[in-house]
Amino acid sequence: MNRVCITKDGKLIEMQSGGDDRPDLMDARLDTLKQNALDAGYKEDEIEVKWVTDEEWSQIEATLNQPTPEQIAEQEKEALIQAKIKEMAEAELIKEGKITLTGDVK
Repeated sequence: MNRVCITKDGKLIEMQSGGDDRPDLMDARLDTLKQNALDAGYKEDEIEVKWVTDEEWSQIEATLNQPTPEQIAEQEKEALIQAKIKEMAEAELIKEGKITLTGDVK
């Protein structure tokens, strides 16, 4: 089994594997994760520590590299900015006579 510390909205803070071989230490091992999160600046009411099965960990792990809605919005904004910069640069180069309307270099 694995133990995880996540935010209330499901963001992974930390994962540690193993450690379920000593039932007398299982709570202490969760407390370590909790203390690590508190030391990192999280508040106790913002986090959850728990034991998860390998299957549950696989589900959590699968979401780790997925962009957040905020990251997606930022990527879309950046793409629009880059497109606008390109459009403005091409218009200026046409105006200066350095490229043709079809984008060929003169």
